[in-house]
Amino acid sequence: MSYLVFARKWRPQSFEEVLSQDHVTITLKNAIDTERIGHAYLLTGPRGVGKTTTARILAKALNCENGPTSTPCQKCDSCRSITAGNHMDVREIDGASNRGIDQIRDLREKARYATASGKYKIYIIDEVHMLTKEAFNALLKILEEPPESVVFIFATTQPRKIPDTILSRCQRFDFRRIPVSDMSEYLKKEAASEGITLDSTALSLVCRASGGSMRDALSLMDQLVSFSGNDIRGEEVATLFGMVKTDLLADITSGILAGNTARAIDHVSGALAEGYSVDELLDALIVFLRNLLLVTAGASNSLSDVPESESRLLLKLSEDLPDIAVLNILRILSSAAVEVKRSSLPRVTLETAVMTASKLSRAFSIKDLPPVADKVVERNSQTTTTTREASPEKEIAADSSQEGKEQPSVEIAENSEPIEDTAISAEDEEDDSVANEDDEEKEKETSRTILGLFDAV
Repeated sequence: MSYLVFARKWRPQSFEEVLSQDHVTITLKNAIDTERIGHAYLLTGPRGVGKTTTARILAKALNCENGPTSTPCQKCDSCRSITAGNHMDVREIDGASNRGIDQIRDLREKARYATASGKYKIYIIDEVHMLTKEAFNALLKILEEPPESVVFIFATTQPRKIPDTILSRCQRFDFRRIPVSDMSEYLKKEAASEGITLDSTALSLVCRASGGSMRDALSLMDQLVSFSGNDIRGEEVATLFGMVKTDLLADITSGILAGNTARAIDHVSGALAEGYSVDELLDALIVFLRNLLLVTAGASNSLSDVPESESRLLLKLSEDLPDIAVLNILRILSSAAVEVKRSSLPRVTLETAVMTASKLSRAFSIKDLPPVADKVVERNSQTTTTTREASPEKEIAADSSQEGKEQPSVEIAENSEPIEDTAISAEDEEDDSVANEDDEEKEKETSRTILGLFDAV
């Protein structure tokens, strides 16, 4: 027999083997056991999470010689032919290449005939959202009132493109992305059965690169076995898939955080010299900074898919590092990622962003601002105290000058005291005004500096 890729060889053959979709498999099993079998099912979700696989298992459960049963035997002619894809009563149709009204009319006519050998005639239409509007309209009537032995199973990654008239006639099941923990355990078990060993770093990188799609993870496993044999290491995974080395990302980040622009730019140039594109380097750096941000924010539990070696680097970089500093650097590089895609000089955009981030390696906070208001209050209080201390001396001098003089001279002396106080007060107010203007100017200059830095962001 010809070679089977892992995505086909390790495909689940029963409801129990389907990963992380218990909300779907339990419902279908109970429906079969209680004989509450629907005439139309819609399976939605991302790619590679088990939609078509579940549709085939449901077809086997309905047409098994011992069934309908929630546990197909896998041994009868019906189960084996459905697994092989050549059962007469189970038709798999590609919605992208059979999307016209003529194909649906043909399907509708053939659905009226009796089954050839099984109990049910089952139509599995993959990527059903690709059907035309006219094709959906032609499908409506038979979908609403199908023959007793006909079951439709639709699968799609884009349920929003399906008309509401179709949705209302189906039982809908939303599939979820497969968690890293479940995927890692499954890959390790299946690889062991094939004599393949993976270290923890390799397993983490494969699961991360798959994006929650088991089919993608199995395709990556095929490539890895061809590249490095049955003993797979993390370094080989990074080399094969062109992943930027974690040490290189840590060196660039440490240069930015230290405010060492030259060191950060040199590491960027070294990465580009190794063959990484600007997009690859920038995307990897953003992901690394995102992980660092979560560590500094105390959300390390969200990094279950990060390899242990990278976790150690993140912990080392996060020592005495405020999360706001990482957040501002991440904002700068995220903006640069958008600019790189439309720039004719992407390298210049990347280097400029790295330089800007290194200049803003530490964020300003309220505590870092000059205490301008405190100085003004302190100076005003000192001026008031000085004025109050000087007032008794002036009163004593005025009283001594009034002795032995006539009343008019006393009035002049008394009148002269407010004049002197007024002059002092005006002089003090002028000094305070000058000081306030100086402080306001300093405050405005500080604000302009801060706003100039954040404008760069």
